[in-house]
Amino acid sequence: MTVLSRELRAGSDDIARILRALLEHSDAWQVAGRANVPFADLVDILQQLRDRGMLEFHGSELLLTRHGAELAQQLRVTCAEPVTCPVCAGSGFEFGPFARAYAEFAPLLAQRPPAEATYDQGALTADSVFRRLALMYAKGDVADQKILLLGDDDLLSIALALTGLPREIVVVEIDPRLCAFIQAVAHAKHLNLRVIQHDAREKLPSDLRAHFDVFVTDPSETIQGLLLFVEKGLAMLAPGGGRAGYFGVTLIEASMLKWNLWERHLLQNHALVFTHISEPFSLYAKGNEIGGDVQVDFAPLAQPPRAPWYRASFFRVETLKEFVPPVDYDSNPRDELYQDAESLDEAWAVLARGDAQSPIPIPQEFLNASAQRAEQAQYGLGRHVIAEFWDCENAQSEQGLAAAIADAVCNARATLLDLQVRRFYPQGYSAVALLAESHLSLHAWPELGYVALDVFTCGEADPQKIVQSLEAHFRPRDTEYIKIPRGRMRTNLVVEPMPLAVPS
Repeated sequence: MTVLSRELRAGSDDIARILRALLEHSDAWQVAGRANVPFADLVDILQQLRDRGMLEFHGSELLLTRHGAELAQQLRVTCAEPVTCPVCAGSGFEFGPFARAYAEFAPLLAQRPPAEATYDQGALTADSVFRRLALMYAKGDVADQKILLLGDDDLLSIALALTGLPREIVVVEIDPRLCAFIQAVAHAKHLNLRVIQHDAREKLPSDLRAHFDVFVTDPSETIQGLLLFVEKGLAMLAPGGGRAGYFGVTLIEASMLKWNLWERHLLQNHALVFTHISEPFSLYAKGNEIGGDVQVDFAPLAQPPRAPWYRASFFRVETLKEFVPPVDYDSNPRDELYQDAESLDEAWAVLARGDAQSPIPIPQEFLNASAQRAEQAQYGLGRHVIAEFWDCENAQSEQGLAAAIADAVCNARATLLDLQVRRFYPQGYSAVALLAESHLSLHAWPELGYVALDVFTCGEADPQKIVQSLEAHFRPRDTEYIKIPRGRMRTNLVVEPMPLAVPS
């Protein structure tokens, strides 16, 4: 790290990326779209370069001074001559074979409902939509394929349907305006297209699960937001190899740290590979950028952009033969899916207040992957917790128990598949829950104020959290726990039961 980078509170790599963009472009909006640095960090660094006499603002133009050029030379930053193909915009694909579909599609895209910030929407240009379609077609992911779109701000479903090639197209979209528009176009043009209005944060309809050959989504770019949409897409793919998933991601609202976390998570948890991370040829139409309605308080960006600037890379993943669709789930309501410190709206708010840029919130499970793997090795194939609750204040009736179990399972980030509660006469009741991660069983003796609980989970779901949640429901005066790792004998680890600390 250079002395200047310490003064700017930024890494030399971010400064170098911004200087390279400044050497190649003078328009502030194009610099913002091409620097590959999160938007808030970019604006902060530009301001500080100006304050140090290294950069001048002339309206919407950004010009390096002699001192700025010397800094670029010091960091070995040079200007690259234009080498991007002007025909394909760096995508490597042209869409001439789909000229008729494009001619029908372009006017429809212009008629779509305006982008809605509530849903984190933005719309691609018509050319960008068809370059994506061409990539999918070239990889065998269009003709005779069953395709799911999780959100469809760009009307890619209509573009695909206009080619007449896919076997099936299903759109899951939260915005009722977009649903109505897509459905009306499909009806008027007799397109093979089905639209489902649904919030993807909730479980998707069961008939969609493990059904599709391909999914496409443009997720929100918080850590949890991207993983929610991509995991949902993977859950809808049929098992086995050769299935494909596509998603668009920027470096404008997502740092390389986020990219690293996403990629590691997907590779560690699923039998898939990344086959493509395209050049950011996906351009958003003027006025349809994510956060495009933000009131800008930064002189070079005070005027609307003259040309599209907000751009995204297009990712493609392909499943291996060992791929098994993950279980669909409701998202945790505490997870922030749309906004973090790298989001455009939040970035402007922070800069307007003059606050220091807040770091993006990184979920605990991403902080130390090696420690997590060591912890999983300690647990073996699963974790088994046996609990006894004595002198319970709330064991007389099974009323409210089903809801308490459902909440406990949700809090543990597990998935409830089935639940049965049975009352016995003259007294006593039992509950059995089937989880995607295994099971739990519960037996209560109300006359004794005693409850016996058995929870077994595999994977990341924590049985202790389930036990603790149910302890809060029954309110016992005394508790006893035993925690038993399962499947550890062949790893030569200790197999005897371990006492579990009683929660305070």
